[in-house]
Amino acid sequence: MVIATLLVLAGSAVTWCQIPQRTLQPTDTTAQRPPVALDVQPYYGVGFQLGFVSGVGFSFRYTSPQRYALEVNAGYITAGKNRAWYSFGIEGQYQFDNSLDSRFYGLAGLGYYADDKDSVGNVLSYPTRLGLGIGYEWFISRAAAIALEVPLTFFIGEPGVQVFPTVQLGIVYYFR
Repeated sequence: MVIATLLVLAGSAVTWCQIPQRTLQPTDTTAQRPPVALDVQPYYGVGFQLGFVSGVGFSFRYTSPQRYALEVNAGYITAGKNRAWYSFGIEGQYQFDNSLDSRFYGLAGLGYYADDKDSVGNVLSYPTRLGLGIGYEWFISRAAAIALEVPLTFFIGEPGVQVFPTVQLGIVYYFR
């Protein structure tokens, strides 16, 4: 009886060892998407920008795998029919460093700002802005990022040109 039991156990162990290993493990049916850095494929993003160089308002960004990005910003606010503020701008970026959780980049931007009062036209003395600087972007989730930019801003208008370091803030949601 002991010998018969040992033979049955040995036979079942041999049979179990012959089953392919892949059939013993459950199949993973979830589609895992690994995190991908911005230098692998182009990305598009939408968000909001607040700054003195490339506009205040909604923004659209295209980031190419070749380290370049282009951002377009525009905003319009009205206070009744006699007053409106608006701006639009464009910003080019070149990425110095790119990882899964941050980006460090250089930027060049151009913007136009207006304060239209009583249908007189733009009352700002320095409506055109040009800037060169650096920026850093932190990813707060897989697709959302907060950007801090520090450009040297050239305020251009009828009185001449004034130069100040300024700060720009932005939030972007990337479609990956």
